[in-house]
Amino acid sequence: MYGNNLGKSGKNVSEDEMSSVALIEAKNWADDLMSREFKGRGDKEYLARYRLSERTGVSESYLYRLQYKTRDMKDVAGSVYRALKLAYDEACRRNEEAADRHRAERLSMDGHHEAADEKLGAAAVGVASASLEAPKEAER
Repeated sequence: MYGNNLGKSGKNVSEDEMSSVALIEAKNWADDLMSREFKGRGDKEYLARYRLSERTGVSESYLYRLQYKTRDMKDVAGSVYRALKLAYDEACRRNEEAADRHRAERLSMDGHHEAADEKLGAAAVGVASASLEAPKEAER
């Protein structure tokens, strides 16, 4: 079955089409990683590219080509593709972990601050907290 490459739909896929898909994926990952690498208003693009290069092991010139000269490229090197994929997956994993921590923290705080807000609100109005509980029992 040498030379029979099948795509997701089961149709034959040429090597050119596969390499162009890989090139587009690598460009998207590099763009996303570059945007995550920026540190603020005064940061320069070449500095962010340098930091990304150091972190992923992909040369700065290759990252530059992915960003600005993708039309001239026919494919992407396998080592670059893999390095960008691993870095992107790691960034997504860290983002998901941070979201999970934030959600757990938010959910753990829900019960505590609502009771405290009721007490502070009643004290600010000058109503005793015991008088707030009495009407609730009388309504039952």
